[in-house]
Amino acid sequence: MPWIVLPWTASGRATSGRWLGLCVLVLLAGCATPQEKAITAHCEAEGARLIAQQLVAQQVMRSFRIGDRIAGYRNICKTETRESKDAKGTETKIRETICRDEPIVEPVYQQRLVSEWVDLNLPQRQSFVRACSAEAKAKGMFSHLK
Repeated sequence: MPWIVLPWTASGRATSGRWLGLCVLVLLAGCATPQEKAITAHCEAEGARLIAQQLVAQQVMRSFRIGDRIAGYRNICKTETRESKDAKGTETKIRETICRDEPIVEPVYQQRLVSEWVDLNLPQRQSFVRACSAEAKAKGMFSHLK
């Protein structure tokens, strides 16, 4: 099964900074005005029409989780206090500590060669959309949408 490289990554893997940038972009896109949304939709359609995708398959190594392994154990104790009455009505408090060993589980990964599809024209199309959007905003395109 081929993996599709997302636009914000060059190799299919995103760094935490890129993920943060993507999250900010998604939040800002949600806050965009109707005019900005219309301009973006228009420019993206024009970019897709003028600059076609050029997809090429690329073989890369990726990590796949194949299971878990037990790396060790940690001792977890829980203390409970309970009250009980004997036949004479005398109350006694009993403190009971129960300990058990819980496994420490780590994921196990295996490197596999996979095919990813990369659009070689994506940077040019993104540049076109940015320039088109800036020009459209400057000209007041879709200004009737507020």
